[in-house]
Amino acid sequence: MKHLLNKKLHVKHVAAFIVLPLGAALVILILLLKSGTNPATVQAKTAESKEVPPVKVNPVHDTSALGLLNSYVDSLNTAGQLFGGSWSFYLTELNSGKAICSVNIDQGLSPASVMKIVTTGTALTLLGPDFRFSTLLQYNGTIDSATVNQKGEKIKILKGNIYIKGEGDPSLGSEVFGSSVNDVMKEWAGAIKKMGIDSIAGNIIADGQSYESNPVPQCWTWEDMQCDYGTGPGGLNIHENIFDMLVTPDKHGTSLKLNPAIPGLKLYNEIIHNPSVPKSYVFVVGAPFQFERTAMGEVSAAMVGKSAIPDPALFCAESLKSELCKNGIGVRDTPTTLRQLRLNQLTISPNEYLDSLPLKKGKKDSRKLILEDHSPTLAELVYHTNQVSQNFYAESILRGLAWKLNGFGSDIGGIDIIYHFWKTKGLDLRGLCMADGCGLARMNTITTHQIVGMLREYAQDSAIFPAFYKSLPVAGESGTIRKLADGTEADGNLHAKSGTMARVKAYAGYVRAHNGKMLCFAMIGNNTLWSEAELSGKFARLFVLMARLN
Repeated sequence: MKHLLNKKLHVKHVAAFIVLPLGAALVILILLLKSGTNPATVQAKTAESKEVPPVKVNPVHDTSALGLLNSYVDSLNTAGQLFGGSWSFYLTELNSGKAICSVNIDQGLSPASVMKIVTTGTALTLLGPDFRFSTLLQYNGTIDSATVNQKGEKIKILKGNIYIKGEGDPSLGSEVFGSSVNDVMKEWAGAIKKMGIDSIAGNIIADGQSYESNPVPQCWTWEDMQCDYGTGPGGLNIHENIFDMLVTPDKHGTSLKLNPAIPGLKLYNEIIHNPSVPKSYVFVVGAPFQFERTAMGEVSAAMVGKSAIPDPALFCAESLKSELCKNGIGVRDTPTTLRQLRLNQLTISPNEYLDSLPLKKGKKDSRKLILEDHSPTLAELVYHTNQVSQNFYAESILRGLAWKLNGFGSDIGGIDIIYHFWKTKGLDLRGLCMADGCGLARMNTITTHQIVGMLREYAQDSAIFPAFYKSLPVAGESGTIRKLADGTEADGNLHAKSGTMARVKAYAGYVRAHNGKMLCFAMIGNNTLWSEAELSGKFARLFVLMARLN
């Protein structure tokens, strides 16, 4: 240093002493900034060797009853099992109509047997809970009492025909309502005998012309028609238009015994005895009015199957003739139906044709009444229809609407009446396609918005609501939902009609919430990847969550 001080300083020496340290400091500062280090805190960090872990904040969940319901609905909305499928859910307060939860409520979906809510509720409204179907036993011609038999005894001969005029009663001869084919025939034969008639110089003619002759709705599939649940109604029904078929395994395979026996039916038996089949099944292949049929299926043990009577009206006439013969009353001609007479182009008098039509004001029936049978009340029929989901009764009621209000029982006529009724109620019918009365037709579609609107309308009609509400199965207790929500808040509380077909599950009805308010709902799933049992379980969970609402 002394050496330097003793020398004369130049400008370049001063620049070196000043510029070089400043440059080094600038480089260090730039490096610190690039590394994200705050120069002001370099010294402070020397005492800290570990980083403080970030604080985790848990999302807030709504644990209220409504929050849990909405959360569960959200989980269904985002489930992968909805790929390729659809579902809809609508829940409202019954009185106010205030929406509580809604998902795809204006999407038309297949409701399966929930369609029975439309048919039965509308019929109760338009016909009344006390309406009854009728079946008339009639005759025409004269009763001649001047004839003497071989024993020299005077006998009364009916020179005319006996008519059985049906007006669509689905319960005639039904064991569900404490009757049978034998009971009905004994009553009718007894009434004829009571008139003193000893012989009939004519025929027994079944008249089912009050309804369209084809018992099967146009949109039903061939597969469904072969099963007992695919039996359709006519103007004259008997024993719910089915026969029981006892299938018994034997050394030749299987044997069949029918009850009641059907005259003229040729039934080929191709039912296999297979001890290892997981679930026995039988069905009969054949169309309406076809008397040559084939029984098919597999059974592991004896079982009873059911199948449609080919021509229920003809079976009525044949059964009555058989009972009359047992009572010593002969019938000259072979039993027949008005339908057969017309198909065979046999002569029918103008009066006979007119008498097959509904009576109009001022019109006189040339037939004379022997006896009139009445069905149980419509309220009772609707109860049975909805509790066990009986397709045959639902179709009978649909055609009964048209018969009573239009004079001819047809599917189209009944559906038109239902459309008109709900249109006058201001219901938006877009999305509704009604192809039958029971829901078996795959063409049926309806929205949950429409179903809930109908349920609310029924509830506002005090004349019909008690009967309609009573007809709906009760969760955990009765009908088709007796095994659902057992032991929960919905048990004994929720009343609903169910609907089930392949790839279809639906429920609709009423439930009282925890806060005492009555709610109405509809839920439908179509073509999801959930199995039928899985989707039923999902919907049963909704039953419980709805019942817990405050």
